[in-house]
Amino acid sequence: MPERLGIGSGNTTKAHAAEWDDVAVTDTASEARKSFQDALDELRIDVIRLAALTTEAIGAGTQAFLDADLAAAEQVIDEDDDIDDLTHSIEDSCYQLLARQQPMAIDLRIVVSVLRIVHELERSADLMVNVAKTTRRLYPHSLDPKLRGIIQRMGEQAGTQTRVALDAFADSDPSAALALADMDDTMDDLTKSLFRHILAGADAGSSDDEGNVLRAVQLALVGRHYERIADHAVTIGQRVGFMVTGEHPARRDESID
Repeated sequence: MPERLGIGSGNTTKAHAAEWDDVAVTDTASEARKSFQDALDELRIDVIRLAALTTEAIGAGTQAFLDADLAAAEQVIDEDDDIDDLTHSIEDSCYQLLARQQPMAIDLRIVVSVLRIVHELERSADLMVNVAKTTRRLYPHSLDPKLRGIIQRMGEQAGTQTRVALDAFADSDPSAALALADMDDTMDDLTKSLFRHILAGADAGSSDDEGNVLRAVQLALVGRHYERIADHAVTIGQRVGFMVTGEHPARRDESID
């Protein structure tokens, strides 16, 4: 009888030990999951910060260009370093998550999408640095009222589309991708209006004046910069759609009207 009790007691001890092992494994997995989720939350916050800085650069750079404000333009250029630093920090965090956590399914899509989204935001900020540098190149020439109005609207449109893209990411809202694609048509129309105005001014002026030609080229590039910022916002919306649904966006008709 005592031997049987001893054997039974040993089996019970082993069973309890196995149960504790299962509990320990479950706790470890739960802690790992919580740690990973916390890291994703930090990524989300950093991306929102980056988008906010980019949106501020669009507004500040546009105003500096419209006012021919060299000091404000220099500030936009200098503050781009902060955007670059934050971009690199987010990228490093993504690489660490991919290496250490080996995420799958939607978690993997989130990390991969963040890498793409921060690239789009960083490029938009770089384009505003180009606009700020153009402020220096064109100084002290002023803009005629119609040209000023077009560029102001382009800056506002670029800022609006970037904010919509930010909201789409923050809310994980894939429907914003469609809205951004429609909004991009407005920017395309503004770009055409800008080019028409530049060409009309060139026809009215002297095409032999090298200064006028260079000025027209710089203004056309500014318009192109805003158009590209809007394109980056559209791409962010598409990446959000992929992040949430796992489906790639349908190709738009890129035919020229």
